[in-house]
Amino acid sequence: MPDTRDHAAPTAETPLAGDDSLRQSLATRFHRTRRRTAELVAPLSPEDMMIQSTAQGAPPKWHLGHTTWLFETHVIEPWLSGYRPMEPLFLHLFAARDDRVGRHLAPGTLALLSRPSAEEVMRYRDHVNGMVLHLLDRVDAHGLADVAARMEIAILHERRHQERLLCDVKHAFWCNPLRPAYEPPPPPDNTTPAPESWIEHPGGPVEIGRDGPAPGLDHETPRHTAVLAPFRLAARPVTCGEYLAFVEDGGYARSACWTADGWAAVRDGGWMAPLYWEWREGAWRIFTLYGLRSLDPAEPVCHVSWYEADAYARWAGRRLPDEAEWEAVASHREAIGNLLGTGNRHPLPGRCQDEGPWQMYGDVWEWTRSAFVPYPGHRRPPDTGWAVNGRFMVNRMVLRGGSCVTPFDVAAPTTRHHLHPEMRTAFAGIRLADDDPSP
Repeated sequence: MPDTRDHAAPTAETPLAGDDSLRQSLATRFHRTRRRTAELVAPLSPEDMMIQSTAQGAPPKWHLGHTTWLFETHVIEPWLSGYRPMEPLFLHLFAARDDRVGRHLAPGTLALLSRPSAEEVMRYRDHVNGMVLHLLDRVDAHGLADVAARMEIAILHERRHQERLLCDVKHAFWCNPLRPAYEPPPPPDNTTPAPESWIEHPGGPVEIGRDGPAPGLDHETPRHTAVLAPFRLAARPVTCGEYLAFVEDGGYARSACWTADGWAAVRDGGWMAPLYWEWREGAWRIFTLYGLRSLDPAEPVCHVSWYEADAYARWAGRRLPDEAEWEAVASHREAIGNLLGTGNRHPLPGRCQDEGPWQMYGDVWEWTRSAFVPYPGHRRPPDTGWAVNGRFMVNRMVLRGGSCVTPFDVAAPTTRHHLHPEMRTAFAGIRLADDDPSP
């Protein structure tokens, strides 16, 4: 994005012209994004809004304030002359949780935010919403391109926080002995489970990575060529029933299945099954955003760490795919599936509608064996640290595809999600890969 410090900011006295189509498109996407976030917190009580149950998570109230903070500080302030924050202290309270923007809140502080109230945070959102729309209406054609670029990043940032918000809510509710439900369950989805099969790929050079003006982040570029050996990819994700066989075979007690760090995580965390699995009354049950229910062996296994995905693959005699292998197969599939907009907040059994692969997008993010490192030729953009994901490129693994709580415009063939290998709160699952057995 260009540096705007030398640009003249718009004033209320000057009539400004610009690309009306772009203004309307940005306003529409902005409205939809902000409305969806408000809808996601609507089932929550004021008490729910301030719970932080993990050090890596955040209260719903903070998600609301933080996403608003980005619009305020990186869209409004650089361009709206004379803008005055509704509450200057919010600029610190809801800032990013690292040192890019100065002093940040200490770990654990977010759990103490009884004030501002949820009502005050929503007023803050309303205030910033009005200022963003005012800016869109007033900025001149010269500045519109930069405002649009900043808004695209801020909108994408909030869309990703919608998923994080639901992950944090689910963990907080699971920590409650009452095991409350976030919302009532939808009607049952009676589908024919997809069969176990494989998609063959001949290997060779493939193009991966994002190219062109589509919204995205720096770590998904540049588009480049990867050379693949022949391989095959499972036509669907690993199911709960298949993973249960690993659990019942003592998978969590076999050190040979695990990496050294994974085995340490199993012992330190007392892991015996995926997160949210509970043994009750002689059967496995699973906690969902709809509350506690019986485990469905046909649905994709979910909430497993990279360590668990890797251990299961080794136990099954397979491996996790490289991210380039995953993208080579997924790039020929439509990015549709059980995503946030469907209203199903839990992975569904695969639909057997064609020859596969199935569920490449939605239901569960799929771990790969690829470390989160820069693509060849990646250059970190200057002076835009708030919009650069390249700074996270260490000690993380790549996931692909999207989950049942991923917004549809985040799920794309080139989307690179990234998490620490021990993380289990994300809606993450497993798709196996294998080397081509032919000579």
